[in-house]
Amino acid sequence: MKTLLLTGISVVALLAAAIALMGVKALFVKGGEFPSGHVHDLPRRRRQALARLKNKQNSKINIKSNR
Repeated sequence: MKTLLLTGISVVALLAAAIALMGVKALFVKGGEFPSGHVHDLPRRRRQALARLKNKQNSKINIKSNR
């Protein structure tokens, strides 16, 4: 029982430390932010999204022409 309690406390402490370390820049640096994952902020993801959209539109055109 003592080992289980010690293990549980250790896991919670390690998770808390990991979360705190991930947020150091956002919490302690003035103007610090987490990096954006939005398509409009990342050129490579924007290109990929536009390519997917173009492929999707082309597949709709092909389906309509096959009918």
